[in-house]
Formats: sequence, structure tokens, C-alpha cells
Amino acid sequence: MPVNPNFLERLVLFRLNKAPAPMLDLFGAASFEAVSLALDLGLFETLADAETPLTAAALADRIDAHPDGIATLCDFLVTEGYLAASDGSYRLTGMTEKWLLTTSETNMGPWLTFWNELVFPFWERELETAVVEGEPSQSIYEWFDEEPARWETAQAGFRATASLLVDDVTDAVSVPDGNARLVDVGGGHGLYTIELCRRHPNLTATIFDLPGAVETLGDEVPAEVADRVRTRAGDYLTDDLGDGYDVALLFNVVHAHDPAENTALFERVADSLAPNGRIVLLDQWEGSGRTPVSRAGLRFVALTYLTTLDATVYTHEEVTSWLREAGFEDITRRSVGPVAGQALVEATKR
Repeated sequence: MPVNPNFLERLVLFRLNKAPAPMLDLFGAASFEAVSLALDLGLFETLADAETPLTAAALADRIDAHPDGIATLCDFLVTEGYLAASDGSYRLTGMTEKWLLTTSETNMGPWLTFWNELVFPFWERELETAVVEGEPSQSIYEWFDEEPARWETAQAGFRATASLLVDDVTDAVSVPDGNARLVDVGGGHGLYTIELCRRHPNLTATIFDLPGAVETLGDEVPAEVADRVRTRAGDYLTDDLGDGYDVALLFNVVHAHDPAENTALFERVADSLAPNGRIVLLDQWEGSGRTPVSRAGLRFVALTYLTTLDATVYTHEEVTSWLREAGFEDITRRSVGPVAGQALVEATKR
């Protein structure tokens, strides 16, 4: 967590501009590296398993590291809010227990690992190219395909972020009563589809995505819904999606494509739906940031999409026009999740 300046520091750094506020970005970058290392070393899990707080020497012994190095790392993590210290020993804070332990339902550790091992290395290679030339030399998904293990790390990260939204999203998605069929277009990690099938015993679903994405599902589909969830590998822009579906999910798909591709994709989805079938989009939408954090998050997402996918964030009005052109009506929008910027857009096939 970036260091939180006190009142006097905010005055000096931001209001009076008497000290270099950009140093906070440096601290934040170092904090991310430190947390990523702690995750990789199993430092947080080791403290969680301990019955009492651990000294640096005891912690170092358990994770096979040097006590002086662990002490320095832990002291920095204390200032960043991940650890607390007393009498020379360290323990987890509530923030770390909620967001960075494997036993937590809201564990974001895989998401940070995804950024540390994949996205930021890709940024380092492609950010300047994307900004100067307008597009990266390749998409991050093409890069994943060069080493399939990258897809496993990516999908674990995607599942972690989806866990923050899954309850809100599945509460909001309309599923017809009785027997119903769903297609999850670009739904790789499958978390939303799995939860919808849990909630709707008569729902059967197909997760359609690139081979590298669906192959990582493996044992992630629980036995209770395994007979109602299947995968289908292909390119959703060109390959057959199937037909007769009642609901089509396109979650975090729209931003990856240009307007013409999105309109064509919506038309393909319309063709796959039964009469009065529903399309449901989930994405970040331009103009939806209302607070400093949500606005920064939206701009961060936009820069990420440019660098990794030659993509962008669209407005609700743009998406609405593409949906209507593709044959959808009764278009609605609903915000979801703990931070502004994410919203569901639903529409009905005419």
C-alpha cells in the first residue's frame, strides 16, 4: 500500500509544493517489488501459520533467508502497512490477512504475481513502442502463447480479480427460469460461469476462449457443476460460437477490440442467441470514474490496454450504438464491484 502522508506532509508535498511528491511513486514502486518478493518467499503465509509473532531471525530460518535481509524487508513492509512490529517481532496486518493469504476468499496475491511476472515485464518492453508508434509490437496474448505456462499465471490473476466482483455480477445477471443455456465468450478462467451454474441448477454453460486460456481451467471446475460446464476452444471473432443460447456473457472483452470488431462480434453473438436472448457485457467504461482512485484506475487501465493489446476504454454511448446496430434493444447499465468504473451492460436480441 502506498505510504499515506500525514496532514503536514500533504501540505508540504501537494499544497505548497515544497518537497518532491514524485518520490511517493518511487516508494510505491519499491513497495510493489517488496510485496511481490514477500509473496514469492512465502513470508506472509509463514507468519500466518505461526502461533505467535516471529523475529526476523525466526522468520528467516523458516523461509531459508538471511536474517538481516528479512529484517530490512519486514521493516519496509511495516511502513507500507503490510506488517506490524512490536518487541522485535513481526505479525500480519488485517489488510494482508484479507487480501494476500491463500486462505482468504479475497486473495489478490495471484493478481500481483500476474503483474510482477508478466504484465510489467511486457510493459518494460512495449510501453515506449506503444506510446511512440501507437501500438505494441505484439499483443500480450500472443506473447502468452509463446510460453503456455504464462496463461496459467494470467488466468490465476484474472480469477483473483473476478473474485471481488463475482457476487455482485452473478446477482445482477438475468438467467431465465427453467432450462437455460449460456455461452461465456472469452470467459477463460470461468469463475462467473461456475458461480451462475451454482445458483441456477437448470443452467448449462459453454466457456469459449482461446486454446491457451481454456486449457488452464483443468480442475478449476467444481464437481458439483462439472456436468453442466464445458469448454470450447477457438477464436470468437471467426469460429462458430454455437447457437440456441439464452444468455451470452462478454466480460472484459469489448476493450480488446476496435469498433468494427466489436460490432461484428455483437452480430455473431446475436446469431448465436435464441429469440429474446440476452447479451451481458462487463467492462470498464470511459467517464465512469468519480473519485481520485477510480479516475486514476481508469487511466491506468487505459494505458495498460494500449500497451498490452493496442486497445482502449470505450464510452457507454459507443457500446450502446454498436449493440443497436447489431440488433439489440432494451439496453441497461448497472455498476458493480467495490470501486467505481466497472459496470454491466445488458441488452435483448430483437
